[in-house]
Amino acid sequence: MRKTWTQIKNQTMSKNEQHRARTLAMQDLAEMELAELREALQISQEDLAKKLKVTQAAVSRLERRRNVRLDKLSSYVNALGGKLELRIVLPDRTIGLSHLFATRNVTKARAAMRKHREGGAARGRSVR
Repeated sequence: MRKTWTQIKNQTMSKNEQHRARTLAMQDLAEMELAELREALQISQEDLAKKLKVTQAAVSRLERRRNVRLDKLSSYVNALGGKLELRIVLPDRTIGLSHLFATRNVTKARAAMRKHREGGAARGRSVR
């Protein structure tokens, strides 16, 4: 008769050992490298490169870098199907920094406003 993982775990590990194993597994998942994350999602560097419109070598370099720009990291995570979130954790609260990843939308909005103003000024009117 087959045994389930829960049965095997309960027969071979104490509650303290189970808790320790669960804690270590969560730490491993929380500290996953970019390449490990990509591999866990079963996405090749080539496929990711196509989504990012870069070369496979560029993806490889990004995965090995110690310091990655937030916009590059955000694009990488978006191409994996995720969303990058940045939080500041203080003793009494946690603050999300979502504006750092909205720069493309802000830049597009500013360009549209500038174009609109220039178009109005070209027709001899003030747009404000």
